[in-house]
Amino acid sequence: MNIRNLLIAIALLAGLASGPSSLESAALSQPPLEWSDLAFVLVGCAVALLLVLGFQALIGNNKALSWGWAFFAFAAIYLIATGASAAAFSVSNGSVGPYSFLFLALGAGSTVGLSIIKLAFASRFKNGA
Repeated sequence: MNIRNLLIAIALLAGLASGPSSLESAALSQPPLEWSDLAFVLVGCAVALLLVLGFQALIGNNKALSWGWAFFAFAAIYLIATGASAAAFSVSNGSVGPYSFLFLALGAGSTVGLSIIKLAFASRFKNGA
């Protein structure tokens, strides 16, 4: 098992374990989340990653682009696992609300942003990472 697979496994396990506590913090958000806010979170997260990593690509800082992409990829894995765990916990308790899917929207937005960066600047990534 290489280090990348180990880090992915750690991100998944940590995300799954932190789902219920993340659900509690999302439920306490003020003002309370509405269903339409989830679309804003998803798109906003994707645009934010495009700005941060796209700027690094445009100025030619390939090392920061690669390291940033790797960091945000692990963060997206963690957020998706947290969101899936929180949503499953919420559904099992019968208390589904927009806050139940907040971390899933963050993870999905991050994944969309990372995918666009990877497609737009594929030549900047070495070793097919």
